[in-house]
Amino acid sequence: MKGSNMRRKDRELGEQDALKIIDDSQYATLSCIDEDGEIFSIPISIARVENSIFIHGAKVGSKARLYQNGKSVTLVAVSKNEVPAPSYEFCQSIKDNARELGSSVFTTEYLSAVAKTRAYEVTDEAQKINALRLLCEKYTPEYMEYFSVAATGSLQRTSIYELKIESLTAKAKIIK
Repeated sequence: MKGSNMRRKDRELGEQDALKIIDDSQYATLSCIDEDGEIFSIPISIARVENSIFIHGAKVGSKARLYQNGKSVTLVAVSKNEVPAPSYEFCQSIKDNARELGSSVFTTEYLSAVAKTRAYEVTDEAQKINALRLLCEKYTPEYMEYFSVAATGSLQRTSIYELKIESLTAKAKIIK
């Protein structure tokens, strides 16, 4: 998988780190260009297996119109986003150092990944059930004994989309 030219090489992470960020994120934001040339973005629950990310949605609506036939979709996932909480004593020790204040106090620690993907609707029933299972195992693992009834009952009104990863980048800022 190819990556991109990242400005801050010191914050760049590898492909395995990018996949872990995607796996650990509670949701991702998907963006693409719609039929009118406008940007369409949506936060959504995701589950990944190998180089495919799965999402679900209704049979009608923007996802149903757009996420098909290899449509180019960019996914952004964040698995960590925290503002540091340094001690008063530490802040006092660097109170006259603008650079240190900016990098240690007035900043955010994060782990983020960007995946360039191609979207396809999943039409095979067994593949749809597998994708739903992945999503449910990630978000509602404690209720999996009820999965079969729920999946069977919603299958006819639910669309599943596979986002095939073409390239990945990831970066992090972690304060030492």
